[in-house]
Amino acid sequence: MTEKTHPEVSEASPDTSPPARAPWSALVIAGTAQMLIMLDSTIVNVALPSIGRDLQAGPVALQWTVGGYVLTYGALLLFGGRLADTIGRRNAFLLGLAVFGAASLACGAAGSEQVLVAARLGQGVGAAVLSASALSIIVATYGRLPAQLATALTVWSGLGVIGATVGVILGGLIVEALSWRWAFLINIPVLLAVLTAALARLAPMRGPGDTKMRLPTALVATLGIGLLCFGLIRLQEGLGEPWPWAALAASVVLITLLVRHQNRAQDPLLPVFLLRVRAYAWAGFGLLLAATLMLGALYLASNHFQNAHGMSPLQTGFALLPLCLGSLVSAFAIPALAARIGMARIYLAGAVVQSASIAAVIGATASGAGAAAVIGALAVFGLGLPMMFVPLYTFGSAPIPQTHAGVGSGLLNTFNEAGAGVGLVIAAGVGAGATGAEAAAAGTNAGFQVLAAVSVLAGVTAVALWRSSLSDV
Repeated sequence: MTEKTHPEVSEASPDTSPPARAPWSALVIAGTAQMLIMLDSTIVNVALPSIGRDLQAGPVALQWTVGGYVLTYGALLLFGGRLADTIGRRNAFLLGLAVFGAASLACGAAGSEQVLVAARLGQGVGAAVLSASALSIIVATYGRLPAQLATALTVWSGLGVIGATVGVILGGLIVEALSWRWAFLINIPVLLAVLTAALARLAPMRGPGDTKMRLPTALVATLGIGLLCFGLIRLQEGLGEPWPWAALAASVVLITLLVRHQNRAQDPLLPVFLLRVRAYAWAGFGLLLAATLMLGALYLASNHFQNAHGMSPLQTGFALLPLCLGSLVSAFAIPALAARIGMARIYLAGAVVQSASIAAVIGATASGAGAAAVIGALAVFGLGLPMMFVPLYTFGSAPIPQTHAGVGSGLLNTFNEAGAGVGLVIAAGVGAGATGAEAAAAGTNAGFQVLAAVSVLAGVTAVALWRSSLSDV
């Protein structure tokens, strides 16, 4: 039996008439939320030195200001997806907005490093519920019309990439012009606008009436994924530390037991059946690699410009502007390009572009070239980001049945966030923390060498996904 005929993935509709096109308002609302979530994953990076001085925060607190967000965000994505399927996608979306907004306000008002880290953990909780429900809204709203779903996924994932890249630039501008606190407080007016639009334009989109939270299973899933994220974050302190490896080992055990249990469940929290669909499984693995490349490169580049070239946060933001512009150009070009060559070829081209740009950064940092050479290579890198993420979310979301839109979307985002954790490990454990210009350049070079190996894996994944798409035609 092929994936196309899997009984839980293919849903035949008794209505043979073509479905009506859904309004684009749901895409605008969900896409704005996703852009804000991704922006907050990177905006704080260039603000860390200012936070450290203002709050007298040590390296561990600053690490958890970034890593705490990744931890709770990644650990609760699957839970957030199930919550959306249970209480309704709009209700979960509104809840995520409220938690994210309250935590953003607490971050901006934090008077100590402890309060800031706790608030960032809260932001991750809100982001998990918000992101999982946002993608499930996209799938549920546009899933009946494949062409409209493809367009919606292109815009949604493109906005996420743009949010992550703009975050670094905006962080530099805000720190220089205002205060690091506004890197968090800027969320509030945007969240209020999204909240107002969601109340006015989003339908409730409730899941099946018999969907239950399955709290014991949800707790095990959260603990397993949380230990995975925790282990990846703690690896930043050094590969020789025992606790990160213990956390990763415990995570593998819990997730393995969970998968075996959910494989037999009638109403699974973890949609194991989707992992049997080759396109979904390869897309999930590809998202892990793509997020590793994006977050790793952004953090390495930000540290490189500040430590190897002595740039201020504002100058660092402008140095990364070409990367952002490259992402914008690519994101706008993808819909027309997909109609001509298909998403699989776009992803393959994106993997090639990423590999070439990473090789250029390695060459520039090894030869002692100026910042302009690295900036130019990163502009090419930016072109490749939407070429990676947009096809992966398109292939991954296509097999998700609407009855499992929440957990299916949550699992895809979990792959993405696990990759963000791996990227942080590479940036902090391999390339960051060096003192002196030459040492910083050497650290950047070492970090991008690891990313080069990841880009090769992305190329292999692109070929596999292309072959999978051809076999399903």
